[in-house]
Amino acid sequence: MKFTFFSFLLVLSTSSQALAARAIVMMKDASAFQRTLSTRGTWSQSLPGTIEKSLPQLHTFIVDTENPADIERLKSAPGVAYVEKEYFHPAPPRISEGAVLANIDVVHPGTPWGLEAVKAPQAWSKSNKGEGIRVLVLDSGMNASHPSLAPNFERGRNFTGEDGINDFYDRTGHGTHVGGTIAAAEDGSGFSGVAPKAKLLAAKVCVDSGCSNTAIVAGISWGIDQGVDVMNLSLGSPSGSPAEKAALLRADQAGITVVAATGNYGINEVYFPASAPSVIAVGAVDKNLKHAVFSQYGPEVAVVAPGVQIVSTIPVGSGRFSTVTLNDTHGPQTLKAYHFKGTATPYLEQTRPVVDCGLGEPADFAGKDVKDKHVLVTLSGVTPIEDQIRNAMRAGATSVIVANNRPGLIETRLFEQDNVLFAVGFFVEQAEGEKIRAAIKRSPNTLVSLKSDLTSYKETFGTSMATPHVAGVAALVKAANKKLKPSEVKTLLMKTATPILPNDDNRYGSGLVNAQAAVDAAVEAR
Repeated sequence: MKFTFFSFLLVLSTSSQALAARAIVMMKDASAFQRTLSTRGTWSQSLPGTIEKSLPQLHTFIVDTENPADIERLKSAPGVAYVEKEYFHPAPPRISEGAVLANIDVVHPGTPWGLEAVKAPQAWSKSNKGEGIRVLVLDSGMNASHPSLAPNFERGRNFTGEDGINDFYDRTGHGTHVGGTIAAAEDGSGFSGVAPKAKLLAAKVCVDSGCSNTAIVAGISWGIDQGVDVMNLSLGSPSGSPAEKAALLRADQAGITVVAATGNYGINEVYFPASAPSVIAVGAVDKNLKHAVFSQYGPEVAVVAPGVQIVSTIPVGSGRFSTVTLNDTHGPQTLKAYHFKGTATPYLEQTRPVVDCGLGEPADFAGKDVKDKHVLVTLSGVTPIEDQIRNAMRAGATSVIVANNRPGLIETRLFEQDNVLFAVGFFVEQAEGEKIRAAIKRSPNTLVSLKSDLTSYKETFGTSMATPHVAGVAALVKAANKKLKPSEVKTLLMKTATPILPNDDNRYGSGLVNAQAAVDAAVEAR
């Protein structure tokens, strides 16, 4: 799955793509499972395909087969309750460009606003910051060596069928971001997860082609086997498969609190697994504690949590913190910028004169000397940004600043790979572009400096980011009272949430999750 940081979201589409490579085979009961397990040699000989994994907790096998017809033969095998083909939910579409939301790489994360909003620090003394609680993140993997995660990282596994079982490295950044919000260790500068002493486990269940039912079921089964206390699923789809539902039910029976994202399409429908009765469905709010435009809602929403401008961890060195420094008669001004992936990265500061080249059309460069200079163009809405940059390159420029044509910054990914274009490409807000243009009018020789630094933190948005806040609070609650059952944790979080009104269509559920009140209630319930 091509996870893109414009949404940093794992909400899934309504269509699925079936593959014949793997299948979930659920047996009728424990005895049927054990019989098949003990005679797997005979069974494998009678049916093409091999047992890739056995999941005792679910009385289920993951079976590899190259022939789609074998799936039908599996359905009639002795002791089989049902068979599911492996399918992948595709990556989500881009969030509406009308949303003034962006993903910004951050050098110094500071104290995340969400931490204070959910009153996590106020709950730490009575919960010992989540110590003794283990949280499994089912996602795109995790960067276990990240300095903010390493102190709390326990173990990980890869259930995708790609690479090795021990290769759970996060190549998209999504799972690492989620993990940081849950349990990043305190670093002395104010940055921390909601439960900074809880332990993290990672189940990699998503790859480039999506998140498969087989991987999700296997990941949940592993979490049950590991005896985790909380599971975070910042993923979902309109409906779940029988095997996925059965796995969630078994997790609930095993005493595991499961937290999931409602979805990022902004519609009146909560996606599975958040819609499952035993799961805590989490919607998102912004810094004003208002409903986030992308957050899905409906009767299943339990609580909401911060989901906009959320700063957390990403794989070490995978981010780029970029700035544009405008040097004019008013003195140097540092402007926030977004580096276009696929263009050159200026790790060494580049200071040059800047030339205003309108909308970046070929005619806008006529008669202008842009060689060894920065070029400023405005987003046209017609000509693709990559073509604006190419037009500047053809005119001799090696660095292009694209100014938005509306307020705010909108995430725009030009290419999936680095170094597609040799020119530097930066994106700035409309107001910043106007500042540069005004400075050029005052002085045609205005100098601008471009610079990018490697970072390991990012600010982004999504119900995927709201969900780990609640998973972290659930960890604090469990640390305060480990006897609480999943249903009791869910009820407690809802009863202690801070109501937000008006609450049309249950957009806020019971309200903003409140760690302090929840932990106090958990202590009283001992």
